[in-house]
Amino acid sequence: MFRVRRRVRSSVFASVVIGFLFGLWGALLSAGTADAVGDNTLSSSNPAPSENVTVAPTQLQLVFSNPLANPNDVNQMGLSLVCDGNIVSLGAAQLGTDLKTVSAPLTQVPAAGACVVSWALPDGSSGAFSFTSSIAAATTSTVLPTGTTLPAPVTPGDGNPVVDKSPRVGGPLGLFRLLSYIFSATLVGGVILILFAWPEGVEYAVCRRFLRFVVILNIAALVLVAIYTTAQYTGKGVTASISPNTWRDLWDTLPGKALLFRVLISLFTIWAVWNPQHILDPGTQLMSVGIIAALAITYGFDRTGGRLPPLGYASGVLHMVAVSAWFGGLVLLARVVLIGPGDVDLVQAVRGFGRIATRAMPLAIVTGVVATYRFDGFSLVTSQHGRLVTLKILVVGFMAYATWVTRQFVLTRMQRVPALDERVAAHLRRAVGTEATAGVVVLALTSWMMATTPIHFYEAPRDNGPRYAFSEELKNDRFRVRFSVSPATTGQNQILIELFEPRRIQEFTVRMTPKAPGYDGYLIDVPLTRRGAALLGDAGNFTLAAPGEWSVEISGTTTTGDLEPLSSAFTLSDPAATTTSSLPPGVTSPSTAPPVAPVTTLAPVAETTTPPTQTTSPPATTG
Repeated sequence: MFRVRRRVRSSVFASVVIGFLFGLWGALLSAGTADAVGDNTLSSSNPAPSENVTVAPTQLQLVFSNPLANPNDVNQMGLSLVCDGNIVSLGAAQLGTDLKTVSAPLTQVPAAGACVVSWALPDGSSGAFSFTSSIAAATTSTVLPTGTTLPAPVTPGDGNPVVDKSPRVGGPLGLFRLLSYIFSATLVGGVILILFAWPEGVEYAVCRRFLRFVVILNIAALVLVAIYTTAQYTGKGVTASISPNTWRDLWDTLPGKALLFRVLISLFTIWAVWNPQHILDPGTQLMSVGIIAALAITYGFDRTGGRLPPLGYASGVLHMVAVSAWFGGLVLLARVVLIGPGDVDLVQAVRGFGRIATRAMPLAIVTGVVATYRFDGFSLVTSQHGRLVTLKILVVGFMAYATWVTRQFVLTRMQRVPALDERVAAHLRRAVGTEATAGVVVLALTSWMMATTPIHFYEAPRDNGPRYAFSEELKNDRFRVRFSVSPATTGQNQILIELFEPRRIQEFTVRMTPKAPGYDGYLIDVPLTRRGAALLGDAGNFTLAAPGEWSVEISGTTTTGDLEPLSSAFTLSDPAATTTSSLPPGVTSPSTAPPVAPVTTLAPVAETTTPPTQTTSPPATTG
C-alpha cells in the first residue's frame, strides 16, 4: 500500500512539473510572438495618407509590414473611418492571402472634408492616418420594379421629374384576381352546363338569381383588378388609378390589353345571362355564347413569354375553358342543382356534368402540363413558381380523384332513378362541395403564381416607353442590356440601365469614360441582381460635364463565370457651345464648369436605394 501511494505521489508531482514547464514555454512563445507582431505598422494604404480623393473609394485597404499572427485577428480588429465628423459605414474586413493586406468595403459614399482612418489589432498594434475627400454630393440610383412605367426622360426646360414608387398592392391585387377567376370560371362553366346538360335550368328562379349575382360580382372583381393592376404597373397609387382614363397605360402590353378587353366584355355578359333564355334562344344564342367564350379567351393572353409562345396562347385559352367547365359546373351543382330534391331534370344535370367533367378534366391537365413545360421545364423545386406548380399538381390530383369517385357514384346509384331525393342530393352536395373547395385552392395557387417569376419567363421590353435622347440595346449570346441617356447634353442628365438577360446577375457594372482630357469618368455599380431597370439621377441630376464622345463598357458576372462585356459609345453635346456660336462677334457666354483632375480609380456613382420588388405582370391565366 505504501509503495502504491508513493508511486501515485510521484506521478502527480511529475505531471505538475511537466505542466509547469509546458506552460512556461507557451508563455514565452506567446510573449515572443506578441512582441514580434505588437510592433506591426502600415507599409501602405489605399487611400494613401494625405491623398486628395476626388472619386468615392469602394474600399479601404491597409497593407501591414508584418503578417497577422492569427488570421482570425481580422475579425477582431478595430477599423473606423470618419469624414467631416461623420462616421462612414464599413463592411466586414477581409484578410488577403499574404496575411498582410486587410480590405474593408465602404457601404456609403464618404462626405467631403477631412477623413481619418483609425485601426487597432488584437496584439496591441494601432495607428491612424488621414486623407482629404473632395467627392461631390452623391446621386441616387433607384431600382425600378419590373413593369414600372418610367418617368419622362429629362429634356432641357422640363425641370426635374420625380420617379413615382410603385405602391404595395400585391396582397389586394392577388385577392381580387382570385375572385375574378372564381366568378369568371363559374359564369363560363354555368353557361356550359346549361347549354349542354341542363337547359331546364333557365326556368328556375334560383338559377337566374345565381347567374345575375355572379355577373355583378365578376364585374366588380374585374374593375378592382384593373384599378390595382394600373396602380402597380404605373406606380400612380390606387386612388389615382380609379379613373378608367388611367387604365390606358395597361394598353402597352398584351396582358394589359387582355385585361381591358375582359373588363369590357364583362359588361356585355349582363345582357347575355341576365335573362338566361338568351343562351338557348336561336335568335340570341350565337351572340350570348360568343360573349361568354370571348370572356374565357381573354385569359389565354395573361402571361406572355415562355417557350413556344403561339402554343402557349392556344393552350391558355383551352385551359381556361376546361377549368371553367369543370369548376363552374361544380359550383352550379353545389349552389343550385343539389340544394334539395327535384325531378328528373336534376338527375340529368348531374349525369350531364359527369360527362362534361370527364372530358374537361384531361384537357385541363394536358394544357396545364404544356404551361408547366413552357415556363418551368423540369425545375419544379428550384424556384417559388415551380414549387407552387408542384403544390397545384397535388391539389388537381385530388380533384381528379374526387371527380372519378363522384362519377362512379352517379353511374352506379343514379343510372335509372326517376328523381333526385333528399338523401342522394345531400350526399352529392357534400362530395361536390369538397371538390369545388379544392378548385378554389387551385385558383388561389394560380393567383399566387402570377406574383412569381417562372424560370423560362421572358418579358419583352416596352418599345413605346419614354424616349431618351440616346438609347441603344447591346447584346451577345448571354448578356443583353439597354443603355439610355437623356438629354445627352453637358450638365444634368438621367441614365437608365435595363437588364434583360441573364435572368440573375451577381456583379453588374457600367464604366463611362469621356474622350475629352481632364474630365472624370464613372464606374457605376448597378444595383440589380435579376432582370429589371436601374434609374440613375431619377430627378435628372446625374452630372456629365465632358462634351464629346463617351465610351461605355458594361460588365457582368453570374454563378457560371464572367459574361462577355458589352461596349458602345455616345456623344454628349454642349448647349453652351451652340449658344456661343450664335452670339454676335465679341460676345461670349458664361464659362462652363472647369474640368477636374483625371480619374485614376473609378467608383460607384452613388449609394443605392432599392424599393421592394414584386411581380407586376397584369393578371394571369388560370394555368
